[in-house]
Amino acid sequence: QANASAGRRVSMGLDGTLEAALDAAAPAMRGLRFVLLTFGNAAFSELLRNFCAHARRAGAAHVVGAVDVGAFELLRESGSPCYKTPLALATGYSLDGANSHSSGSWKAFAAMRTGEVARVVATGLDVLHIDTDVVLLRDPAPFCMCTAAARAEFGDASRFPCSALRAADVAVSSDNMGPSRSVAGGAAYHGAGTFNSGLLLFRATAAGRRFAAQWHRNVASPERGSRFWGKTSDQQASCDLLRLHRSRCEETRLHAEVRRAGLQCYGA
Repeated sequence: QANASAGRRVSMGLDGTLEAALDAAAPAMRGLRFVLLTFGNAAFSELLRNFCAHARRAGAAHVVGAVDVGAFELLRESGSPCYKTPLALATGYSLDGANSHSSGSWKAFAAMRTGEVARVVATGLDVLHIDTDVVLLRDPAPFCMCTAAARAEFGDASRFPCSALRAADVAVSSDNMGPSRSVAGGAAYHGAGTFNSGLLLFRATAAGRRFAAQWHRNVASPERGSRFWGKTSDQQASCDLLRLHRSRCEETRLHAEVRRAGLQCYGA
């Protein structure tokens, strides 16, 4: 009953703007400048409901960018922090979610999504861009922000120290879903394998904001003839951008630390 009342209070304040959605998510941040950001349309209503239900249960601050009005109304009714993205405000837009990720509507979605990520990072929030099919069992904020509580569990002597991730301006998951194997292999796959933008962390640092802006620019309006020209998805653009930055990462103490944690270092 208390949760239902809280949901009703949240929904009353959601007017479709990003600002209202971030205000609604603020209490769950508990003083941390960190938010989960995902996007979806009404066709994926079950996934959106599932994502939000698990985020609430985990106590994770989250915002959903609604790609159409139907998704916004659905989420607002449930009290989930949400807003209308530019595509939800566009007349006649319909997302084609084919796996080819090559349609005009998908490219418009990718341009919007990257732009909205950059927009939220520019507000001063660290943003974990996350796909709606992710099921959260714990709030990732303490680990990502390496709070005192997280350091007690994930200290420098632990298998997965949070300090390495805290030092990163940008972090991305890979298609290797085995963290133990990553640690054992010194993050070898992460250095040469496929990145997965289903989990993409941006810090609100100067370098993090710059990377988010570059990501959006190289998806929405890539320079003709550049390595980004002709890419069909924002994931391809993020992979290429990360690899472009990798060449600038020197063998520093930080690099050694992140490799020990099963991560790879990419210079700013």
